[in-house]
Amino acid sequence: MYPELVTTGARYDGVLADGMAHQLRRASQVVNASWQLRSSDLTPPQFAVLQVLDERGSLDQKTLGALAAVDRSTLTPLLDRLLTRSLITKSTDPHNRRRQLVALTPAGHERAALGRQQAQEASRWIEELFGPEQLATLTLLLKELGDAGRDQ
Repeated sequence: MYPELVTTGARYDGVLADGMAHQLRRASQVVNASWQLRSSDLTPPQFAVLQVLDERGSLDQKTLGALAAVDRSTLTPLLDRLLTRSLITKSTDPHNRRRQLVALTPAGHERAALGRQQAQEASRWIEELFGPEQLATLTLLLKELGDAGRDQ
């Protein structure tokens, strides 16, 4: 990758620039950078996990990963980091000892609430750029693309 293209705003005009996957990657970089400016201590996948737990309550690890769209190999170390920060608890399911139950701590609930504010701030400029109608269309299309990935 050419970091100077990201940091200087330079443009690359060519076959690569016309590619949809390339443009999705560039957009992802910009969104992630916007998120990190506001929330340097919480990654988007960590926020997704906190948000799901805040909405749904205690969940087994497999269900949590599916709802937060975090794969199993990423979820375990992610949960370990949240556990170290005392944002979640993990316990063995008393009805199935092979299952781990994950729940938010009070600090986790607070961090999830702050994360929602930060996510809104990080997204506000996108809404200003596109307007509500185009943003709704973009969100719908991205959701369809993400959902289609589950079928592969």
